[in-house]
Amino acid sequence: MALNKKKIKWITVIFLSVVFLVITVCVIIVSQRKQPNDDLRFAREALSEAKEAEADVYSETKYKQATQIYESAMKNWSRENDRFILVRDYGSVISSAQKAKKIAEESREESIAKADDLSKNVDAAFVSMEKKIELYNKLFKSLPIPRSVFDAHNKSKMFFSESKIAQGNGKLKDAEILFKKAEIYANHANAAAAKMLRDYFNDYGRWKSLANDAIAASRGGNKVILVDKVAHILYVYQSGKIIRSYDVEFGPNWMAHKEQAGDKATPEGNYHITSKKAGGGTGYNKAMLLDYPNAEDRAHFAQMKRQGLISKRAGIGNLIEIHGNGGRGFDWTSGCVGMRDRDIDDLYRVVGSGTRVTIVGSIEPLSTVTGGVDF
Repeated sequence: MALNKKKIKWITVIFLSVVFLVITVCVIIVSQRKQPNDDLRFAREALSEAKEAEADVYSETKYKQATQIYESAMKNWSRENDRFILVRDYGSVISSAQKAKKIAEESREESIAKADDLSKNVDAAFVSMEKKIELYNKLFKSLPIPRSVFDAHNKSKMFFSESKIAQGNGKLKDAEILFKKAEIYANHANAAAAKMLRDYFNDYGRWKSLANDAIAASRGGNKVILVDKVAHILYVYQSGKIIRSYDVEFGPNWMAHKEQAGDKATPEGNYHITSKKAGGGTGYNKAMLLDYPNAEDRAHFAQMKRQGLISKRAGIGNLIEIHGNGGRGFDWTSGCVGMRDRDIDDLYRVVGSGTRVTIVGSIEPLSTVTGGVDF
């Protein structure tokens, strides 16, 4: 009996020794196995630094890739921790964490470089846009442009302003997107207005001939009125020289060729003053009626009707005058030539009935009107 007890004791000692040995070996094995904690922390820090550099905006693809790899590593780590300690394998977790760190660092560097390039590009683009807006204001703003063109120009200014605000706040990607919108609208507005102006000046040869003939007609001492629509100036010539000049206003549709009643276009061609009105004879302080429509206007009107370009019910219109109540700073008449009251008073004294009135689009060529600006 005592022998059995002694044997059991020895077996227990041996068993416990083996268990202790196994546990010791396991501890040694586990302690020797590399843990992923540091690698995961390094990857997390790299992603945080990339985020601070706005890699999610300027290096979106790489940043997203690094994030996905890191999240996959975290899931693998959790799965390995659920397994028995001796069979845990963190190799893929560590490899993924290191890869995520590397790609996150690359995305940070790429983001910094792209943001720097974008900032330089935005600065250069802003200068270009400012020139486009300046060009519009200088050449096209006073033209009777369609509403769609006007709206496009205003939208370009709005998006451009928002783009500059975004840049000032360091949101370069937003600034770029807003700038592209501004550029689209600005290009449309400028191109449409430029075409309109060039098309209008297709008649410059005729205008120049009319203007030269009018000036020549004044050389005998007669007074001749010459109206330049683009310049918005009415000149009085005598003996080939300008003796008076006044700012004038026209119909809102002054760049169009007058074709029918109600189109608010100011006619072009040779006319004469048929009567002078003052007091109760006019709704203005003074007015001078022109002989519109003349024979050329009637022939053009009839041709337009034959071609079906205007309604058969349309009238040609009349009552085109040089009159007062102007000086408003915009084109407002029904097709007449509007003047300040003090100017019409002076002109009324200078010219009489029968005075020739030549109205042209422009006395000067387009290159002179635009100051040589390339558009």
